[in-house]
Amino acid sequence: MIGLLGMLGVVVLGAVIGVLVGLTSVGSGSLLTPILSLDYSQFLTGALAVGTATTAGTIMKVVSSIRNYLRRSLQKGYAFMIAITGVPMAVIGAMLTDTIVKWNIFNPLLSSVLIVAALAIIFEIRRGGKDRVYSDPRMTPGLRIKGMAVGAYVGLIAGMTGVATGSLLVASLMIILKFQPRTAATVAIFEGGIILFAAMLVQIYLGNVNWLFVGLLLAGSIPGILIGNHYKDTVNQRFLGYAIAALIIFESARVVLKFLGLDFFIF
Repeated sequence: MIGLLGMLGVVVLGAVIGVLVGLTSVGSGSLLTPILSLDYSQFLTGALAVGTATTAGTIMKVVSSIRNYLRRSLQKGYAFMIAITGVPMAVIGAMLTDTIVKWNIFNPLLSSVLIVAALAIIFEIRRGGKDRVYSDPRMTPGLRIKGMAVGAYVGLIAGMTGVATGSLLVASLMIILKFQPRTAATVAIFEGGIILFAAMLVQIYLGNVNWLFVGLLLAGSIPGILIGNHYKDTVNQRFLGYAIAALIIFESARVVLKFLGLDFFIF
């Protein structure tokens, strides 16, 4: 049983993750899942860590999405289009969680994808592309297909690992649909909540959720999200983009070190 100091540590962890989610939409899975599976392995097995992170991450994204909706900074049309394929693929992915954990073959693949995504984000920022879609919510047929493809692979990865609805989805929106960092973060926080909700239901059904940890994480993350969202518009676009890339690289390092058995080198 986790002690009082351990519980406090989980609350603090939730607060840190909440601020990151509020600012960038990244962190609810990409940082939370590795930390739970590595630093709290005595309480959470691999599948239980994924299910707990998915459940807590879903609620975090819902809270942040409501905030963005009230501020009228949400691209609902794009989010729902991506969800058409993201939701069913997330369900399939969640059903494969136990198999992926046993095989232990997904970590190096995920790490490679994230490194490429981070480098691509940096390239897009340095190129200084325009935010072509933010002022026009209508999608062309080509962009609809691209959006559905993004939803499919992000949903599958998120369902299996609890990761990708922040980092990988933000990168995909920036690179494939040409969103600027702040727009990508806003859409991803809402879309990620939809995808994670579907995965969460499957994880709850499979019994892969530790509700004590979920409650502790939310006790810190909800006020953290509100703080992050409050200061989101004051953060420089380029800085926000580089911060997202840095978080993705950090996440990738965690995955690699875990795969190599050297995960104790990174918090």
